[in-house]
Amino acid sequence: MITIKQLVDGASKELELKGIDEPQAHAELIAAFVLNKSRTYIRAFGDNLIYDKEEKLFNKILKEKLSGKPLAHIIGEAEFMGRLFTVGPTVLIPRPETEELVEQSVKHLCGIKPDAILDMCSGSGCIAISLAFIFPQVQIIGADISKEALEVARKNSDNMNLGPRVQFVQSDLFKNIKGGFDLIISNPPYIPTEVIKTLSPEVQSEPHIALDGGKDGLKIIKKIIDAAPSFLKEGGLLALEIGFGQSEKVLKFFSGQYWQTPFTGKDFAGIERFVFARKKAI
Repeated sequence: MITIKQLVDGASKELELKGIDEPQAHAELIAAFVLNKSRTYIRAFGDNLIYDKEEKLFNKILKEKLSGKPLAHIIGEAEFMGRLFTVGPTVLIPRPETEELVEQSVKHLCGIKPDAILDMCSGSGCIAISLAFIFPQVQIIGADISKEALEVARKNSDNMNLGPRVQFVQSDLFKNIKGGFDLIISNPPYIPTEVIKTLSPEVQSEPHIALDGGKDGLKIIKKIIDAAPSFLKEGGLLALEIGFGQSEKVLKFFSGQYWQTPFTGKDFAGIERFVFARKKAI
């Protein structure tokens, strides 16, 4: 038997040689999953021995990771805003930037408690479900075109015992959506079609329907902005995650007829990653 630290350090070196980002973090996450412990535990108790059965499972997962498969798909879960969500090949893996989208959206509601929220392009449901915990009395709808993604989202909602307060609807954008919302939030597909094939094997293994934003990456974003005024209450907030270098073009999509002056928000790396706008009172 070897120690947790020896196993993690060896895996980290293998991951680094393979050119995988954040090799130490990935090695710790594998160990945390195998041992059903936190990463804090892995670091604090690195001198603990690991059993042969656990070592074999660790190495099996490591081998899959080295092949280019996303770790979240291998272990079937990913963390988002402190909660574990079921994920798989049919949904986008939740990312830290999207956590910031949620946090900044709540901030820009300026203390207003919404009655209804729409999470467009909901995927795993991580945004809708996280907002359900932030606003315990609010009715939330998650919409996605993918039936398979919605199955994952409903499973996540059921796992967290949210009941009928969070509903998931199959819809091509707003096609099957009714009602008015105080907040429409979305992490839509925004990667240009031709760029997808240049990305890492891990990203390419995620569902292309959740990545592909058309020729310039802005096709879905523009459709959401154009349709959103019909589904937002007066003063309601639209919050979008966008790609690197897209903010200037996206801001031009907002018509002064329907929108107050839109504004951007930066992610933890200082990139203009989010766009917000309020619907005018008409």
